[in-house]
Amino acid sequence: MAYACPYCGEQVDDENRCMICKRDLEWVAKIYAKSNSYYVKGYYEAKSKNLSSASTYLEKAIYFNKYNITARNLLGLIYFEMGKIGSALKEWIISASLSKEENIAEEYIQRIQNSPKMLVTYKDSIALYNKALMYLKQKNNDMAIIRLKKAVSLNPNLIEARNLLALCHIKEKKFYKANEQLKSVLSIDHSNLKALAYFKELSHEDTDKVQPYELEYIPRQSKNNYVKPSRIINRGHMLAGYVIYFVIGVLCMLVVQTSLILPNKTKNYERQIVELKDSEIKMSSLLEEERRQSQAEIKKLEEQNQKLVQEKQGNELALSKMAQKEKIAQITNLKNKKEWVQAAEILYNVAPSLLDDDTTALYNKLKNEVYPKASAILCDEGYKQLNKGEYVEAKSKLEKSILYGPSATILRRSLYYLGRVEKEQGNIEQAKYYFNTVTEQHKGTNEAYWSAGELEKLK
Repeated sequence: MAYACPYCGEQVDDENRCMICKRDLEWVAKIYAKSNSYYVKGYYEAKSKNLSSASTYLEKAIYFNKYNITARNLLGLIYFEMGKIGSALKEWIISASLSKEENIAEEYIQRIQNSPKMLVTYKDSIALYNKALMYLKQKNNDMAIIRLKKAVSLNPNLIEARNLLALCHIKEKKFYKANEQLKSVLSIDHSNLKALAYFKELSHEDTDKVQPYELEYIPRQSKNNYVKPSRIINRGHMLAGYVIYFVIGVLCMLVVQTSLILPNKTKNYERQIVELKDSEIKMSSLLEEERRQSQAEIKKLEEQNQKLVQEKQGNELALSKMAQKEKIAQITNLKNKKEWVQAAEILYNVAPSLLDDDTTALYNKLKNEVYPKASAILCDEGYKQLNKGEYVEAKSKLEKSILYGPSATILRRSLYYLGRVEKEQGNIEQAKYYFNTVTEQHKGTNEAYWSAGELEKLK
C-alpha cells in the first residue's frame, strides 16, 4: 500500500522505511492498515443498509487516517442517504481539499451546487425540525407534529425528524402512525438505534392485552313460572293518549331546535371560520418568516463555502511552498554528504515558481553545483553498465545524465553511449539518431569519429 511519509512527504511504496529521509515508518503502516480495516467493515455495513453502524466504522477509519479519501467519500454518501446533507457536504469539501486527483467528491459537490433547490429544501427541513424541538420544550406536542410532518415531506430521508415524529405519536398513543415512521426509518437504516428502541417499546404497547368487558348474566324465565293475570285490562285509550303526547313533544323539539339550537350552531360555525382564517394568517406569516430565515441561512452557507474554498486554496499554496523549502533543505543536506545523484533527482522536481527570492538564489546555486557532478557520475555508471550488458539500467542512467544539462564533454559521451545501447538492443533507427547527433553537433571529437564508424557499420 503506497502512502506519504509524514516526515518528508515523499511517496512510500509498501515499505517500512522511507528511502529519502531514512525514517522508520512501521507505525504508519499499522495505523493505515487499521484505518483500511475499519473502512472495509463500514463498506459491508453500508452495503447491508446498516447506515448507523457503517458511519461509526467510517468515522473510526478517518480518525486513524484523515487521508483515507475513499472512507471519507463513502461517509459523505451515508450522511446524504440519512438526510444530513450539510454533514455530507462537509466531508466532501474536506476530501476535495486533501486530494484533487480523480476525486469523485468534487463531482458530488458540483451536483449539490448545481441544485440550489435541494439546499433550500434541506435548510427548510432543518429549520422546521429545530422549530419542532422548541415546541416540544414548550410541551406543545401538536405544533411540533405539524412541523415534523412538514420537515419529513420536504426531506423524506431526514431520519432524526422521523424518529422524533414517531416519539410524538407514541406519547399520544397513536401507535399505528408511529409504526409507519419507524418502518420508514428502518427501511433507510436497518441499524438505527433510536428507531429500534422505539420499535421495541411500540411492540410492548401493541402486545398488551386489553381486559374484556364483564357482562351481567340474566337468566331466562321458565315457562313454568308464567303467572296468568287475574283479569284483562284494556289500555287502548291510554296508548292513544301517549302517542298524541309524543307527537306534541316532537313538534316542540323541532320548534326549539329551529329557533334556538340552529342559530347557536350557525354562530359557532361562523366563529370557527373566523378562527380558522386567523390561524391561516398566522401560519402564512410563520411560513414567510421561515422562508426569510432560510434564504438568509442559504446566503450565509454560500459565503462560508466561498470562504472555505479560498482558505483551501491558500492552505494548498502554503503547503506547496513549505514542501519546496523542505526539498531545498534536503538537497543541501545530500550535497553536504556528496550524494550528488539523489540530490539532483530531488532538485529536478522542485517548482521554482513557489520559491521566494532567497530560496530561489539558493536553488540556482545548487543547480550549478549539483547537476554537473550528477551528470558526470551518471554518465560513468551508464558506461560501466553498458560494458556489463545491463542495457536497460545503462539507458536510464545516460538519459538522466543528459536531463541535468551536462557539460559538452559529458553530453557527447552520453549521446554516443546511448547510441551503442540502442544498437545492442536492436533499435537501429534510434541508434542512428544518436550517432548522427554526435557527428553533426560535436565535430572533431573522438566521439564524433567513433559515431561515424558506427554509422558505416549500420549501413
